[in-house]
Amino acid sequence: MESREYRKNKTTELFRKLDKAIFICSSMNFWVDDNGIPELVVNSYKRISKVINVAIVLFMVAEIGSFFNQNNLTEKQKSDRCLMTFSHIILYSCTLSLWHHRETVTEMLFTLAVGLKKDFNDEATERLMLKRTRIYSSAFVLLCFNALVFYGLEGLASVLFSGGTFVTMITVWPDVHDESLLAGVGRVAIYILWWLWMLRVTTAYLLVLTVTISLSHQYINLQMYFKSIAGIFEEGISQSEKEEKFERALKLGIRLHATTIWCAHQVQRTFGNVFSGQIIVNIGVLVLLMSQFKNSDRAPSHLLAIAATFASMLFGTGVIMWSAGDITVEAENLPTAIFLSGWQNCTNRSSYRIRRLMLIAMAQSQKRVVIKSYGFLELSYQSYVSIVKTSYSIFSVMY
Repeated sequence: MESREYRKNKTTELFRKLDKAIFICSSMNFWVDDNGIPELVVNSYKRISKVINVAIVLFMVAEIGSFFNQNNLTEKQKSDRCLMTFSHIILYSCTLSLWHHRETVTEMLFTLAVGLKKDFNDEATERLMLKRTRIYSSAFVLLCFNALVFYGLEGLASVLFSGGTFVTMITVWPDVHDESLLAGVGRVAIYILWWLWMLRVTTAYLLVLTVTISLSHQYINLQMYFKSIAGIFEEGISQSEKEEKFERALKLGIRLHATTIWCAHQVQRTFGNVFSGQIIVNIGVLVLLMSQFKNSDRAPSHLLAIAATFASMLFGTGVIMWSAGDITVEAENLPTAIFLSGWQNCTNRSSYRIRRLMLIAMAQSQKRVVIKSYGFLELSYQSYVSIVKTSYSIFSVMY
């Protein structure tokens, strides 16, 4: 990927570190720089990663194949098979969708971290963005991998205390009751592939989460910019100089806002499939998990696996929808900030020009910025609650 010259800041460092993590987990690269890894290692790792990608695809095909030959399963195993196969295919396709749009994602990251912060960057807002990103990302990763850990513990408990086999995923091979050494090695390999699958999907969703959080805080940054230019009229220069400086600043703010709107449109176009996939997986998985809980034997290992998956789905979908909903909330606060920019201090002919610019700026800012799923479902705190209620309603009707 071709590098670009830019001035580093805390946001560029965040995106660079995120891109390095994504590359290590999946060999995908979205930032404009190389990731500091020697070229020989990068090329070798990319070749290895292609083999891993093929293995992961075969792993998901093996999950589908299990529906045709794995018939001697418990009710929980049947439910797990439906849950995992359904979610794995959709979530991995979302990851591939991001790679398909990688050039747009790179341009969007560069615009958010460099282009929009070149002329104005409120440090307090940037610190808030970094803090929220760290908290959400850490909790998201922890909950996602907790589910894998507890499914592994459940399989291990089956071996140690029930005389069963180490079954974490139901695939076309090995048979769930096959106790041979080869079958045991195969199950461990499948569990490792599941971890590799999760690494790819988790880092892809971290990218979506980071971009949406950054965009919502860019709207806060714009609010601070427009409020700050009111201070021009308190400077010790002549009135005409103040008006000229304010006019330039207002035009710059309008341009920054237009660029921010472009980023919002790209988030919708690029991440739309990810949002839609996450919501349909959330509903399906929650329904299946509630069914498992209803029919569970209440063994601690079973309950821990169900609870961990339930928490990861609720929180994972939540942070994605909340961060996207924050874009709408902060965009709706922008007209007030523009109105408080100090335009009323302009006089005479300058006042006429400024009022025209203000009309353009206000009209542009009053258009709602909404990130949607499936083209109609607005992503917000309210819609998140509705989705959780919908999952329970479907469960109630079916069971």
